[in-house]
Amino acid sequence: MRMLLIIAVISFFTLSCNKEDPKPTSCETNCGLLPEVGPCNAAFQRFYFDPVEKKCLPFTWGGCSGVVPFEILEECELCECK
Repeated sequence: MRMLLIIAVISFFTLSCNKEDPKPTSCETNCGLLPEVGPCNAAFQRFYFDPVEKKCLPFTWGGCSGVVPFEILEECELCECK
């Protein structure tokens, strides 16, 4: 009886440790974001994935608030592989 309890406890912890929730990558979460320039007047080149053209395009971000899907082109290009 004692051995059965030990096996049950070990099995429980082993199975619970293997349950990992896969976290989405920034690509998976950002590919669908549309850019928003924001209210500031700076001019930083950033990138977003255009689902119609199926490629990454640059846009000018104002430097605050807004939505910046990707800071660098290489991150955005991961969306093109989908």
